[in-house]
Amino acid sequence: LKETTQHSSAQMKLLASLGIPLGLWPFIACRLVIISWSAKLESEKDASATLPFASTSLSMHQLFANQSDSPNIMDVLARLPVAQIAMSAGESKRAKKVAVCASGHFRTFIEPGVHSALAKHAVQVGGASVDTYIVGHLGNYAATASAQTGLGYQAAHARALGSAQTPEIQSAINYAGLNTKKTHISMGDCPALQAAWQAGGVTGRSCRPNGNFMQMMWLDECVRMVRTSGVAYDLIVRTRPDMGVFQPVDYNALPLNQVSFMPKDGYPQFRADYFFAMPMSLVAAWWDSIANMYAGGEDSFPDLALFGDGAGMHETQFPAAIVRDASNVECFRLTDATLRLACQQTQNGHYFGGQVH
Repeated sequence: LKETTQHSSAQMKLLASLGIPLGLWPFIACRLVIISWSAKLESEKDASATLPFASTSLSMHQLFANQSDSPNIMDVLARLPVAQIAMSAGESKRAKKVAVCASGHFRTFIEPGVHSALAKHAVQVGGASVDTYIVGHLGNYAATASAQTGLGYQAAHARALGSAQTPEIQSAINYAGLNTKKTHISMGDCPALQAAWQAGGVTGRSCRPNGNFMQMMWLDECVRMVRTSGVAYDLIVRTRPDMGVFQPVDYNALPLNQVSFMPKDGYPQFRADYFFAMPMSLVAAWWDSIANMYAGGEDSFPDLALFGDGAGMHETQFPAAIVRDASNVECFRLTDATLRLACQQTQNGHYFGGQVH
């Protein structure tokens, strides 16, 4: 390590030119030092000697005593093929490929502040390549008391939310920053769901007019769109069209072997079903079991049923809250005080209203 930290600027440029992140340099250096020492000692041992690191007669003092005679670590590095050096670095460097699934009623998604914030903070972010898939519903639907606080907004925008072809809907779904790959727009009712099943070759399911069931089945439709896209994604991020994202989502902080969820008001009993991330590697094992559970008769609230406490769950925080209207953002559901304060700054009628991010 001493040798590594004292190399010249030219040697540093060599590492950088190979595309190896700075944080990996010490580990690569250590590994190459060991290889070079091992090779030197191997060449000097007699035919009956054991390997240096297996020998009980070779002390650490002896191993390090001749380090000045070992090959220069940068000389070794310069002679190795780039592919060998960068093998471990490649995975950490590769940007995650992410599919954002926005599923649910459009509601405030038509506001420039909502869909452009989604684009800025969840799609156009560093360290990831992100596409958006939208399964959006038209009309004025509100099944819960909290959703009914947005009925005034929906009534005032009934024309804009009444057809897939309105300028407001078209402008939102085609917003350039969203990288929208596919959309499915309907009334979100049973006839529409059954038609989607038939078009997608989904069999053995029956529709029933239960809000929780419908929510999960339409999310499953969005997941199916991603799975049949032909694109190899690392993560699917579930959101709603009316979610307000107010800070960049750090996809690099999300594991690829666990479902990432965030707590909400009422935690630990309640966990947010409106914004979470699932690795593609777990879609078949985890998500399919959830979809089949609801298809088989489950009607409970998803924020009670989706996330357990096992090793497959990763608790985190996401900078996102439901936007009922530009001045009514459900920041109170965020359990992190810092995020909640940041969210409250957006309730000015502009950030998730006419403001373009």
